[in-house]
Amino acid sequence: MLPLIKNNCQIILARKIMIFMLLILPVILFSLGLLNVTSQNAKMNIGVVDHDNTLLSETLTAILSEDGSNVQDVDEADIDNRLLEGKVEAVVTIPAGFEADFMQARIPDISIRTLKGQEITGSLKAGIDITLSSLAQLRDIRQPESAQTLMEAMRETEAQGFQFTVQSISTNEINQGLNFASGYLIFVLAMSMMQATSLILEEKHWNTLSRVRQAPVGKFAFLMANFLTAVIFLILNLLALFIITRFVMPVKTTLSMYFLWFYYGIIWIFFGIFLALSVKSRAIYSSIIPIVTVVFAMLGGCYWPLWLMPPFMQKLAMITPHYWANDAMTLIQKGQSLLVQRTDLLALTGFLVVFASLGLFALRRSQSAEDFV
Repeated sequence: MLPLIKNNCQIILARKIMIFMLLILPVILFSLGLLNVTSQNAKMNIGVVDHDNTLLSETLTAILSEDGSNVQDVDEADIDNRLLEGKVEAVVTIPAGFEADFMQARIPDISIRTLKGQEITGSLKAGIDITLSSLAQLRDIRQPESAQTLMEAMRETEAQGFQFTVQSISTNEINQGLNFASGYLIFVLAMSMMQATSLILEEKHWNTLSRVRQAPVGKFAFLMANFLTAVIFLILNLLALFIITRFVMPVKTTLSMYFLWFYYGIIWIFFGIFLALSVKSRAIYSSIIPIVTVVFAMLGGCYWPLWLMPPFMQKLAMITPHYWANDAMTLIQKGQSLLVQRTDLLALTGFLVVFASLGLFALRRSQSAEDFV
């Protein structure tokens, strides 16, 4: 079996495109993902259009920046350009008469515009609602004569009243950059592992398996050699990622993450073997790879958060290994063990068993060495 593994590695290393697909592309996409964002706590750029220009509207604008977000004034005519160019994630418009309406217990109409989705508008709206609700309760209690008096009462309450701080009981934080990088890696690992197992089809095309038939090597040993060849390149990928995350682009990774990526790669090695045993030509194999990997990656949340998709698509995503691998990555970053939260691990194991069984079934269908080659 070792001569077969050596021969497979030599064939792969002899082709530059295979080296790029198996060793270079996963590292590049993972690195680009790390460069995307650094953490979940990355602050937003918020634009504010203040038509009121009063003490209360200025106070609300100042409160929006207290969480570290970059708040900037925006001209109303420039809102669309700022949003389309990505210079701001959202624009908050404070209407004229905001302070007067609020002091008279009328609900002000504050609008929020964004292209990012409900995560941005939801967090902004929640912050504004909490602020105005607190001020409204203070207004009803103190009955201030003016906004200036209300602001003084607010500062007095903050100085003398209860102070609340939110502190996580867990030291684990979800790094969105690492999540994004892992999503890219999950996508490209499926493609690269299927490329590695395509050596079976290459041998068919080159008619070089006649030498294997004449040698004392069984079909199972030949497939195991192809499997172990793909595993070798998978391990080399993970070693390269370890070096990058430890020395080049430092980011907190754990052994569980590498186990997850390795386990996921094994799943697609089995699928690639099944596909190589089932199809009759390299053209069909090459056309199936992008369909399966790209569509599953889009559906499984490798490119964008699942909450951006309709509810039906979110449920449909569960049929892909990508979905469960991405979900497991989030759980690991939260400090949870996959052995405790068994759903993701069981789902991935289910895919592995199914693909391995399909591969064995395809192998058994070949009744003779001639049929196999």
